[in-house]
Amino acid sequence: MEHSSDILLLTTKLKIPAPRKNYIVRQGLFEQLLKCGEMSIIFLSGGAGTGKTTLLSSFIQKKELKNVCWLSLDSSNTNVYSFWLYFTAAVSPFLKDEGSLFNLLRTNPDTKYMENLLITLINQLWGDEEYYMVLDDVQCIRDEALVRTFEFFIEAMPSNFHFFMLSREDPPVYLGPMAVSGRLMFIDGKQMQLTPEEGISFLKDTMKLEGSEEELYQLNDYAEGWIGGLQLAAAAKAAGKYSGQLLRAGGGIASQYLTREIIDALTEPEQDFLIKTGYLSYFDGEICQKLFHSLTKQDFNQMMERFMEKNLFIICLDEQNGIYRYHNILSEYLKQQFLCLPDEEKSECYKITAEAFENKGEYEEALQEHCEAGNYNEVLRITKLMEGRIEAWNYLDRVPIELLFQDADLAAQCFLYNLGNINTERCHVIYEKFKELYQDTDLFRFVDFAQIYFTSKDGILPQCPALTDEQMEQIPFGPVMKAVLLIENAGALLDRMNYEEAEACILKGIKIASGLNSFIGFFAYNQLSQVYEEMGRLNDCFSCYTKSKEILKTVSGLMGIDTNYYFGLAGVYMRRMELDQAKDVLEQTRQMLTERHIHADITDMTLAYHLVEMKFLSGENDTAVSYVEGILSEYPNYSVLSLGRLLYELACINRLSESLSERFLNELKIAAKYKQQPFMKLLRARILFQRGMADEALKETEDILAASRLHHNMLRLTEAGILKIVMLSHMPGGGSQREITNLLVEEIHYSYKNRILMPFYLDRITLLPLLKELYQKSSGKQLMSPEEVLFLSDIIMICGGQTVKENSIEMLSAREQEVLSQLSLGITNREIAENLCISQATVKTHVLSIFGKLGVSSRMMAVEKARKDGLL
Repeated sequence: MEHSSDILLLTTKLKIPAPRKNYIVRQGLFEQLLKCGEMSIIFLSGGAGTGKTTLLSSFIQKKELKNVCWLSLDSSNTNVYSFWLYFTAAVSPFLKDEGSLFNLLRTNPDTKYMENLLITLINQLWGDEEYYMVLDDVQCIRDEALVRTFEFFIEAMPSNFHFFMLSREDPPVYLGPMAVSGRLMFIDGKQMQLTPEEGISFLKDTMKLEGSEEELYQLNDYAEGWIGGLQLAAAAKAAGKYSGQLLRAGGGIASQYLTREIIDALTEPEQDFLIKTGYLSYFDGEICQKLFHSLTKQDFNQMMERFMEKNLFIICLDEQNGIYRYHNILSEYLKQQFLCLPDEEKSECYKITAEAFENKGEYEEALQEHCEAGNYNEVLRITKLMEGRIEAWNYLDRVPIELLFQDADLAAQCFLYNLGNINTERCHVIYEKFKELYQDTDLFRFVDFAQIYFTSKDGILPQCPALTDEQMEQIPFGPVMKAVLLIENAGALLDRMNYEEAEACILKGIKIASGLNSFIGFFAYNQLSQVYEEMGRLNDCFSCYTKSKEILKTVSGLMGIDTNYYFGLAGVYMRRMELDQAKDVLEQTRQMLTERHIHADITDMTLAYHLVEMKFLSGENDTAVSYVEGILSEYPNYSVLSLGRLLYELACINRLSESLSERFLNELKIAAKYKQQPFMKLLRARILFQRGMADEALKETEDILAASRLHHNMLRLTEAGILKIVMLSHMPGGGSQREITNLLVEEIHYSYKNRILMPFYLDRITLLPLLKELYQKSSGKQLMSPEEVLFLSDIIMICGGQTVKENSIEMLSAREQEVLSQLSLGITNREIAENLCISQATVKTHVLSIFGKLGVSSRMMAVEKARKDGLL
């Protein structure tokens, strides 16, 4: 081959690239590279953008490595003459011939004497001083003559000369002798991956990428340690746009890069293979043979070997069985390329792979392909085969509503899925369709129980009788939905104090759904805890929540179900007056709702409800009263029955207004379900007593005590007994001291094992003198067991140790200040939400907080108070 003797060298190929500013120190890899003086060859292998060049240039600078030369190769250096000319130019500073060898090679392009020239070069490099040569993009070396001369040089090169070879593919030359002699260091693409800590450091410190912690961590996970992917994300300003959005951000930066650096270097059959398998979450030889009819198993294995050699961002999931997947970013790129294929071709691919996955028993994968193809009848068929498993629900939710209701069981599963995700709009659509088709049947019961979660009708559950076994048998549900019916049925039994039956229903539901759907187990244990809490079995509540928390770790795809766990757990802590624990749980709940952008009336109001209780139990009565009044004004459609516990707490401090108590009594008269509940009877009895109707109130309380003893309800026994003590203590000619003492001893007996402290605290003003007197009497007498006496001392501490905090204005948060400013304009919640780019439910939450902090109960009062205090 003829070569010009006047060839001009590109000096940029011989310069050591400067590390980028604020580069991350790859400490683990740096420690390996420090052994470079002991190695003849250090081979760094990794795909495009894995950071090989940056790693080595930063290492050279950081460790101040001496006598380093650099040669960046490209396609123009793939012949013998060009390669060795550049090579000699790069190492010239190490030679003592003042450039004579380089000039000789430059003026004599005949390559048949190349080995003689290389011998001269090797001899000149020999010495005591260590020399380092970096060859970047070694994969460009393909020419047979060049490979032969390069291998000759490697075999004979002096021990003081060291190669760093950077390549996207496996070594183009034979390095066996170096490996055997222990003078070869190999760093592969897996080692080149950034650790999670390095990835976050790269995004924050090197790329200065803005975004929340959650967004950056998700983007880092998505890039799977590929530094090139993180660079593309930063270039596209894609924080918060992880997953497929990355490839659509920044004008197609990522797509252009992947096309140029990866796809264009492949053959047409290889490109076709990638594009037609890129939409799959994983693939193997069997699936690909069905997709490509002429592909043999040997062809598949050889293609995978070639891809792996090229470091093509293909991840081997199972080497023994030959199962692979693509790197996230390459996968998204390939999906986009697949979508550009003709519709008929795409549809055929979806159909073939869906059948292949189903034959393997991989129903989720089959559902994914059928959904993409719009084959919804197939989605329904396979979902039915999965017998209510949660893994199918995401795909089931993509089925059009009319088609979905061909099967009531599948429609019910879809409803439950959206309920778990607090997707109130979709729940409402499915609810209305159930109502249209099944309103006058027992089947409608399944969705009717949950309307409180997606309507703002009145905030209370519908009044439904418990279903019999025969009624449930007639409902066309599979095992999982039958289990849900049983768990729902427990709620109706609970209202009638049928605790044993309620518990049995839930345990039966758990047994039926076991091994099929973990969400049902989670739901069941939370409901069982509600039964135990109602009975005062608070210790058993914790056991249930421990089990539901363990199950929660295995449940994916339902982002809103945690709220049921957190709110329930906080309630148990409050009953035991473990306020620090309750506060922590509620803070976790608040953070979760914010991070997941869950803003529905039911969740926001429930959080506000619990926060009000915390104020009552912390002695901040004025703030609590303002909160209650705020809830009433912000949720005017809700029944006061849904605020029963808050009304009870208002009544305990004599702050329940006449109008509100009247409203409660009137609504209770027509609410048959609530009228029979022990707690509602307790509240009614307290209100009647405060109105001077002592005899009727006392009779109602006695009825509650009798029923609670019969059904072993320790919570209501404690509450009713304490209420009776309060009545007797304030009635002219009330009960004797002996009767009151006996009652007090009885309530301590019922409450000490489960540490039911809240009822004592709520009536602490009346009880504290009686408790102290009882403690003195119990000294040296056998009125109570030692455990009960110890519990009595705890009650006294709780009732006497809590200090009522002064009502001072708390500092408004920045967002509350913004909402307050909007309130001063006299605009609606919807307008405030639009102006501040938040949901209406969030506006309501902030308004309630403002009311509580300012100690007011209306918007007008809040604005007036804020102006008076200089907040506006």
